[in-house]
Amino acid sequence: MRVLRLLVWTYGVAGVLSLLVIPVSAKGWFGLAPDPLAAVFAILLAMPWGLMLLGMLPGDSPLLAGACLAASIGLNLLIGVWLLRWLRQRMERKRAGRAKLR
Repeated sequence: MRVLRLLVWTYGVAGVLSLLVIPVSAKGWFGLAPDPLAAVFAILLAMPWGLMLLGMLPGDSPLLAGACLAASIGLNLLIGVWLLRWLRQRMERKRAGRAKLR
């Protein structure tokens, strides 16, 4: 269970960092050269929702695309947290059932 919790936290940190890399690279902050492929990491972390949302965008708005990527990463993170809670409740119910049998 601790490994899964660590994996969810790592995913959250990686998602935030990948979203921060996009404007840093686009503006050339901290001496970084502008990179047109800076959003690839965020797109990969936003899968599968990101591709669906980005495909439905009406125009080429970078702000709207960033918001869709952030929402997709957040949705994946919420699914991970929900899965952790569900597993914890399932384990607690299983332990309670064993205690009643004894």
